Amino acid sequence: MPGDIGEPPLPEPWPFPEPEPEPGDPPLPRSVTVTLDELQPGWLVSTSRLVDHDMPDERTVTSDGSPITLVGTATDVFIATITDADGNLLGTRAMHAPCTMASARQLHVPRDFSTIQGAIDAAAPGDTVRVAGGTYTESVQLRPGVCLLGAGARHTTLDAGGQGRTLVDLTGAPGSVVAGFTMRGVAPRYGCATEDPFDCSGNWYTAGVYLGYSSLLGWNDPTREAPPIIANNVFASNYIGVMLYHHGIAVVRNNVFVNNRSGFVANHYQDRTLLANNVFVDNTELAIGNQAAYLDIIDNIVVGSPLGIRFQYIQTGHIACNLFHGNGANANEARFTIGTDGNVEAEPHFAGPGDYHLAPGSPALDAGCHQGKAHEPDGTPPDIGAFGGPLSAWADL
Repeated sequence: MPGDIGEPPLPEPWPFPEPEPEPGDPPLPRSVTVTLDELQPGWLVSTSRLVDHDMPDERTVTSDGSPITLVGTATDVFIATITDADGNLLGTRAMHAPCTMASARQLHVPRDFSTIQGAIDAAAPGDTVRVAGGTYTESVQLRPGVCLLGAGARHTTLDAGGQGRTLVDLTGAPGSVVAGFTMRGVAPRYGCATEDPFDCSGNWYTAGVYLGYSSLLGWNDPTREAPPIIANNVFASNYIGVMLYHHGIAVVRNNVFVNNRSGFVANHYQDRTLLANNVFVDNTELAIGNQAAYLDIIDNIVVGSPLGIRFQYIQTGHIACNLFHGNGANANEARFTIGTDGNVEAEPHFAGPGDYHLAPGSPALDAGCHQGKAHEPDGTPPDIGAFGGPLSAWADL
């Protein structure tokens, strides 16, 4: 885990130097092809294509059982989620990652392994570690291509118990997935991280989920290594819910961030990533922190934070179809304008206290981006918020 052994390094200088190519690196392909096979009729396949300049493109199709092939340029990054007809998450595919659908090899905790880390260590790329309902106090390091699935955020909890440690570290785990957990109780570790989440390098900080640059693996390149996917989790009462640091590219969608000091932070980032269909409620310092990140913020609900979105440095990304309500401010609001690009200020009308589904009449219903391209399992247009879009079901896996 970041900082578990010895003292953390001194913060790196700003700006970071650009990477030097490694001798013998293969040339980038002129195009990329991703084939989704092993599909069954009626399954929903949602594909997101991350791009450098255009609005992220998302599409949903209903499978007839035939393979689906996606072809793009060498700089396109495809992320696909596969759900059944009811919207239950069956698996994911990101670029050429092996973690796809329901792997034939399932490792169960605690039935087969007494610890989550023990199951992860025994898993091969493409395997799925399934964690039964209960409360677990481990900090775990995920491995490449391994799917870590809880039994649903209502049932499976990772609890740091107020200690200054990260719960799930995705560093060096391209193509991995973490879904179906509540993560809570992460405190700051001693040192710089007790202050502003932008003051120090990201590896000083603790979070529910952390993903950083790995000097052993080199710079994270999503055209060669699949971004991890963080989905269908609840981050509650943590110092930081999710911390992405310095090219730690991930897809963060359909999560709830509630009562954290900071919900999501991209620290010293210098890259592009997708933050879509999340709910941020009553995070006590800021909901979304963007430090030098081309952060695509799409279809989120941000409520009750002193700072809704805080920017530092000029990088911005696409900000569209978000609902804001009752925040103290959005720092550097000139980066986007509420009232344009689908961004609105309105009461979201949640279903009830602690229930972040949308009540009838909510302005977030059927108001998401990608109208006519993406849809929910019932065929309706995508909603804004954590229970909208193709991963809206939040099934108990």
